[in-house]
Amino acid sequence: MSSSNASSSSPRPASPSAAPSPSAFHRIVILGGGEAGLTVLEALRDTSLTPHITLVEPSEYHYDQPAWVRVGTDGLEKEQTRSREILQVPTGVTWYQQQAARISPEARTITLADGSCIGYDYLLVALGTETHWDRIRHLKEHLGRHGICSAYGYEQAERTWEMIQTFEGGRALFTAPSTPFKGGDAPLQILRNAESVWRDTGVRDQTELYFTTAAQPDLAGDPYADLMTREAAREDLHVYTGYELVDVRPEKQEAVFSVTKGNSQSEAVLPYDLLHVVPPMRPPSLLEESGLAYRNGPLKGYMNIAPDTFRHKRFDNVFGIGDAIGVEGVKTGERARRQARAVAEMLHPLAADT
Repeated sequence: MSSSNASSSSPRPASPSAAPSPSAFHRIVILGGGEAGLTVLEALRDTSLTPHITLVEPSEYHYDQPAWVRVGTDGLEKEQTRSREILQVPTGVTWYQQQAARISPEARTITLADGSCIGYDYLLVALGTETHWDRIRHLKEHLGRHGICSAYGYEQAERTWEMIQTFEGGRALFTAPSTPFKGGDAPLQILRNAESVWRDTGVRDQTELYFTTAAQPDLAGDPYADLMTREAAREDLHVYTGYELVDVRPEKQEAVFSVTKGNSQSEAVLPYDLLHVVPPMRPPSLLEESGLAYRNGPLKGYMNIAPDTFRHKRFDNVFGIGDAIGVEGVKTGERARRQARAVAEMLHPLAADT
């Protein structure tokens, strides 16, 4: 259900866009109530703008996603990573608790899931990315069984901890996809934490560790230098670059990879006893459909913003922060918070003069 606390902005002239006419205007609309969006709200909490800010976020809960690594590898209770969204939203902010269905930047409007439409002076996109389990064949329906696990999910992380604790040795595979993924070095943290658990439970000496990444050797070197050094020292740890997980065969406990080496492409099958998967991730499709995202290239689907200002390159009243923006570098909560604070500082004088 959406809030009825609407901004008093005056109606605008009709736009040539096919977007429906807005029922309410707001000075600032924030799409997404995750880490980035909530940080902006917090930064603007005690300003005169608070009554003129609107949040569009369907979820009742806010999730501390980086903490899922601890749920999956250290036994933290998953409930400790979840809090009610309403407790994070400052008093006076309008909250539409539903999904955004369409962004129309030319018309300066957002169409909501129920068909209603709101207008804005400034738009801040903080939608994050979505996990696409179904891009790996047979993965989604077998998560948590047949030795397959992932800490990249509220329910899945808890099951991952159970599987790591009860692992009795054998071959443990840890993957990283070709798409940008959130969590920075989380795939490596998960491997290291699991290895620490297995030392404590006495099965590390009976375990072969494999880390597969879709990154090519020239790009994989820095993040995975430590693993490669250990591999060279023959520590029962193997690093495979150019390996993209594309399929799992649960009954056989086999992982199928598309392997890219230079210009050549092949397929490889690796058996496993435990398989930890970092799933492919993408920004929500409505971002690409809105015209705010790159249309092709390696950043296809990610928001096209200027990295120094976080402003959209075409619509200067639209800003983007967090995992869904097309900038180089790792995607972490801390980086999203820094971006959010910078944008809040820019927005305050701009929106105050509107």
